[in-house]
Amino acid sequence: MAEEIKPRMNFGKPLQIGIVVKDAHRTADLLFELLGIGPFRFVEWPTDRPDMKSVYHEESGDFRLLEAFTNFENIELELVQPLGGKSGYSDYLEERGEGIHHILFEVSDLDKVVDWFAEKGIPVQMGGTGNRPGTRWLHLDTVSLLGWAVELRSKVASSDGKTLTQ
Repeated sequence: MAEEIKPRMNFGKPLQIGIVVKDAHRTADLLFELLGIGPFRFVEWPTDRPDMKSVYHEESGDFRLLEAFTNFENIELELVQPLGGKSGYSDYLEERGEGIHHILFEVSDLDKVVDWFAEKGIPVQMGGTGNRPGTRWLHLDTVSLLGWAVELRSKVASSDGKTLTQ
C-alpha cells in the first residue's frame, strides 16, 4: 500500500480563486454572458475606512484595486484590476498578462503561517487590511514556484467570511 502524503501544514479548502484582469467590468460581463458566472459585486480597495493599510515588499503600499466578487459553487471568484501604484497584481499583469493570480486560504494564526513559510525561504510579497472587518490578507511570493500566489486571510470568529463592508 502506498504511503499517504500529508501536507506539512493543513490549510483546509481553498476559499477563493483570484484572477488578474485589465478590465474587471468587461471580464465580469463576458463571464456572465458566455458562462453564466455572476452577477459580480464591485468594490474599490482600499475602502474609505480609516484603518485600511497596505504593504508591498515590506514597504508601505500605495496601490489601488477594483475587485469584483461572485460565488461560484463552493468557491468565491475574484477579479482584480490594478488601478494604480505598484503591487503584486500589477507585477503579474506586466510580466504574465491576465490570468489566475492567487488561491486564498483562511487561517486562524496568520503570523504563525507566515513564519512557517519564511522558514522555507518564501517571503510575503504584499498584504493589507481586508474588506471584511477585522481581517488581514497577504500574498506569499510563490508565483515563481507555483505560477500563482498563495493568499492567506486571517480568520475572524465574528465574521462569516463573506460580508463586505460595502
